[in-house]
Amino acid sequence: MKKVRLLGLITFLIILCLCGCGKETGGSGTVGNEGTSQDNAAAGIRDEAEPDGTRADRTDDTGAAGTADDATGGSGIAGDQNTDNRTAHTNGNPAAQTARDWVSDPSAVHPLSVPETPLPDFTAVSELYDAFSTQISDNKKEFSKQKTASCIYITTEEKRSILSKDEYVASIVDVFNCDAGYGLSAAAGVKVRGNSTADQGDEKSYRIKFEKKQGMLGLHEGQKFKSWVLMRSFWNLAPDHMGFELAKAIFDGKYYSSDSCYVNLYINGDYKGVYLLCEQNQAAKGRVDVHEPKADEYGADIGYFIEMDNYAGDEHPYFTLDHKKVEMTDVSGNTRKTFSRNYSIKSDINNEEQKDFITKYLNGCYDILYEAAEHDTAYMFDGDMNAVPAGDRYGSAKEAVEAVIDTESLANMLILEELVHNYDVGAGSFFMAVDLSDESMYERLTFLAPWDFNWAYYESGNEYFACTFQKLMDDGYDRSNIWFITAMKAEWFRDIVKDKWKALGETSAIENTANRVVNTCEKLSKDLGDEAWKVDMVKNIRTFVNDRRRWLDTQWNR
Repeated sequence: MKKVRLLGLITFLIILCLCGCGKETGGSGTVGNEGTSQDNAAAGIRDEAEPDGTRADRTDDTGAAGTADDATGGSGIAGDQNTDNRTAHTNGNPAAQTARDWVSDPSAVHPLSVPETPLPDFTAVSELYDAFSTQISDNKKEFSKQKTASCIYITTEEKRSILSKDEYVASIVDVFNCDAGYGLSAAAGVKVRGNSTADQGDEKSYRIKFEKKQGMLGLHEGQKFKSWVLMRSFWNLAPDHMGFELAKAIFDGKYYSSDSCYVNLYINGDYKGVYLLCEQNQAAKGRVDVHEPKADEYGADIGYFIEMDNYAGDEHPYFTLDHKKVEMTDVSGNTRKTFSRNYSIKSDINNEEQKDFITKYLNGCYDILYEAAEHDTAYMFDGDMNAVPAGDRYGSAKEAVEAVIDTESLANMLILEELVHNYDVGAGSFFMAVDLSDESMYERLTFLAPWDFNWAYYESGNEYFACTFQKLMDDGYDRSNIWFITAMKAEWFRDIVKDKWKALGETSAIENTANRVVNTCEKLSKDLGDEAWKVDMVKNIRTFVNDRRRWLDTQWNR
């Protein structure tokens, strides 16, 4: 079929040339309508993919047409510039055509096997719950009298402790002490989540995966998902909540970030403390909505949700980028050799060819950014996904970068990480997405879904942080963020950051958000009991953020 299509295109081009017609045409910008999660479920939409490796349900992905906010015009692949009008919408990314043609022989692909974490059987825990329903009901009534914030009560099979990261414990999850419309009782698997935090004593964070999609306390406008997260506050109460709320203020609804709220957590009747209920960072409709391939989709024109990941391993397919390994001087005058990083693919892929494509794409995106920022030279992808000089394809190096990278999203993430001064900024939990399908919401590499602020709000100082080489920690690991460092070398990118910063200042968005987080946490004083001192720590975070805001004003608001 591809040979027939190619022959037809060649014939058409010859006719055009003979007739003296050579004008290129640009693609349209329509994408699928998202709708609500309830509508998606009713229509047979695939379930969300799970970052622990559980693959999505393989149902058809359908939707009505809408309009893309960030569709890009023009072409940037060296060689044949013909568009493939196989649908009403052609992906505007210059690499999309190459992605469609990446696999020429479906029978020759190399399948990937991704481990799965299945949900347990819920029969036994449902019987246990029914047997103790009166006691559980009485407990919930008593707890409601004691607490102000909403409560989550987890009943596990045989009252097992939840200790494993690798196995879900069959549970019934009750949500109560809330508005009647948010009350819930549903079967779910629960397991420990996190990396370093998973081993920090008895205070665990948890991953909840419901048997069926559920909304949780109105988060994310009431949308329903299977997977949710309970984050323990440890010594501090608001590092993650402050980070999520600042992200929402900076992103202004354009890019995904987790919603969150505080809850009181009980497991088998034992009080575990105040937790932050938030969303699972995952490829899913309504979250990071990239097109995940069905089992028989072998092409590279799919969506990819990627994490720069210092814990990369067998749980997800991953690859390594060297980021050129050259000497570079950052905006503060520090010089260091660039370094390699691992990137995990958190969305579904089916074969090594898809992995190879996204490796080349991400490597090429960095090279294009580097050449623009370091040498003010426009580069582009060739047909083999190598970054090559673009000649006169683009009017500027900036234009070449913006053909493949959503620079607004990168600027937003930089502002957030500069505000919170996150020591893990370039090590892990740095997420991005691109979707080469014709239903794409992320036609260019988009930075989004901020996560993990446990190492933030330290040692502010009057200097740049996220966009400079960091001092090495005791373990010798370089946690600098190479994407920020490289981009900030370009004057045009610094202008994007300054424009965004000025807009935030005009509405006092940062200051108002920090105050709102403190007000929220002050209402938790009664629920915190002996840990009420944590509210003062939240005020310290507010002071930190405002100090950073005032210093950044001296750099970006002049």
